[in-house]
Amino acid sequence: MKNVIIDSGSGGINFISKMSNKKDVKFIRPFNKMVNDYKKTTVKNKILNIINSLSHKNVKSIIIACHSASSSILDILIEKNFFLNGIKIFEPILPMCLHIKEKKYKRIIILSTPITQKIGWHKRLLSSENINIKYITFPFLAERIDNKSSDIDFSIKRLEKQKDYLKTADCIVMGCTHYNIIKNRFKNELKSKYNFNGDILDSNDILLKYFNNF
Repeated sequence: MKNVIIDSGSGGINFISKMSNKKDVKFIRPFNKMVNDYKKTTVKNKILNIINSLSHKNVKSIIIACHSASSSILDILIEKNFFLNGIKIFEPILPMCLHIKEKKYKRIIILSTPITQKIGWHKRLLSSENINIKYITFPFLAERIDNKSSDIDFSIKRLEKQKDYLKTADCIVMGCTHYNIIKNRFKNELKSKYNFNGDILDSNDILLKYFNNF
């Protein structure tokens, strides 16, 4: 039986590269462009169609590694207890929120696509925990990472939007699979320009740990 990974590009490949068993893995890219380029309803319907096209007899689990796609469908996943079409579904937002609670982080920055920020599941899931969350969005960064663009450093400059909060933040969440690929570049920028001394959370690592321990 296969594990199906759904993601928009190299961020999903980064997740697969960290799996111990890569043999029985099928990678599905739901759109030709980045997920963030589409409306929430379009993304939700596409992901549901993919899940419903798969057989629980052949698929052990589905991992929606993409944060934008997960944000668009998380309400249904919660309602259905993370089982759709008889298949167990994993996604990155709930495991990250559980990790944040476990570590007792209180001042958090989520680096994300605009659709992940707009839907705001991190804030919604952690709202009762006296946790302060701020988002910094990067509309084009995932695509630039996929294309190995020289404009990546220009995108990273958007950290300036929370320059004061960065000095006191407990952690920064890589809230897109793609951002994990360049987390060291974020780390260098955060340390050298913004005096950030908190933890940088690799969402692929945390999702994989949650998946392996389930």
